[in-house]
Amino acid sequence: MKHYSFLLIACTLLTVACTDTSVTDYESYRVLVTLQNPLTGTMVPGAEVTLASSTGNTWQSETDSTGTASFRLPTGLYSLSSSAEYTDDAQTKYFFNVSAGNMLVNAGNCPHGTGRFTFDFTASRCGSLIIKELYNSGCQKDDGSGSYQFDKYCTLYNNGQTPLRLTNLALGISSPYNAQANSGSNYTEDGHLSYESEGFIPAIQAIWYYPDTLVLEGNQSATIALNGAIDHTVSYSQSVDLSRAAYYCTYDPMVFTNVSHYPVPSTLIPESHYWKAVFYGAGNAWPVSTTSPAFFVWQTPDSIPVRDYANNEANVFYSGGDEKPTYACRKIPTDWILDAIEVFTTSSTLNRKRLTSAVDAGAVYLTQQRGYTLYRCVDVDATLAIEGNADKLVYGLPQTPDASTGVVTADPSGIDAEASLANGAVIIYKDTNNSTHDFFERYQSALRD
Repeated sequence: MKHYSFLLIACTLLTVACTDTSVTDYESYRVLVTLQNPLTGTMVPGAEVTLASSTGNTWQSETDSTGTASFRLPTGLYSLSSSAEYTDDAQTKYFFNVSAGNMLVNAGNCPHGTGRFTFDFTASRCGSLIIKELYNSGCQKDDGSGSYQFDKYCTLYNNGQTPLRLTNLALGISSPYNAQANSGSNYTEDGHLSYESEGFIPAIQAIWYYPDTLVLEGNQSATIALNGAIDHTVSYSQSVDLSRAAYYCTYDPMVFTNVSHYPVPSTLIPESHYWKAVFYGAGNAWPVSTTSPAFFVWQTPDSIPVRDYANNEANVFYSGGDEKPTYACRKIPTDWILDAIEVFTTSSTLNRKRLTSAVDAGAVYLTQQRGYTLYRCVDVDATLAIEGNADKLVYGLPQTPDASTGVVTADPSGIDAEASLANGAVIIYKDTNNSTHDFFERYQSALRD
């Protein structure tokens, strides 16, 4: 989705509204959370609010007609997240999101047993280009000796009916590479990402950009091989074939020399489909995390070539403040980011966000090395609203042998988007600017269907 900086208002934890400062010990407290519309300053009713404790417990409630959600909570430190939709008088649609940490519930903040907290949503204007799928964690080798992880790809999608002509298009990953490695060095004492108030996301190590114009018809996709643009199934039957002529690939051997990541692409893929790199960090390959990347697609304005922007050291940011090449990033303004996906790993409880709520207010969990993929959920109402679509939709996905491990194998709607597309349906995907709601862990790569 397209973001506009003049619409983004940083979420702020306001001081408790109660004026009585007397402190009384309570076993639990009534907590009232009020959410405000950043465009109008009015309260937002009907928004689902989730509070998570530092121990992993969660509570959910919905804002009432006054924009207030009510909770009963024990003493502790909480993080908050919420999403909503809003359409203005001109029928322009916006997505609202907010995420915040370090929300302290105790006797001091809840005099007489009640605490009141108010947050502003951030607003994102709906756009058409989305990330439909991210496959980054690899699969098991046929001989059972371990995993194969040099077959990463992403698929972009035009979620609208109008053709898109995209110039200055680029890909980025945020710092740190793994969500579970996020020590909090980029966080402020009040729990906000340090760059949230500055309106940018750090793109670590390098960016890839498309030197031509990417044209996508309505509801058309573009698959980009992030590693080898070859048929990986020749050596590993559970992998994917990334050698098809319609695909694109990240390949710039003058910049990245690691042939394990970047073998010579298949001759079926034209050189006009190669994405190029701008490198400003350390390493010989673009290290998209196999466990938990923060991945985004962005675009510079027409007057600013993406290569020039990435090469400009005036745009440097050192993750964690350590001025070493390993931590070098470029500041990507949030209103240049078209879409993003924040990934957490199921193998750790130490995941922390790297993308601000202006870009992605949630996260989707990924189980490693099993051939699973992160796939976008279907927007059921929008898809059913298209005339003739209902009879073309296919429901259900096969269960996997290890489904008992808790892996979500199907879209929560029950619709198999890929089978429906093959059956002639038009699919509109959910896009709320929140990966928690927008993505699910699919039983296998869509390219294997």
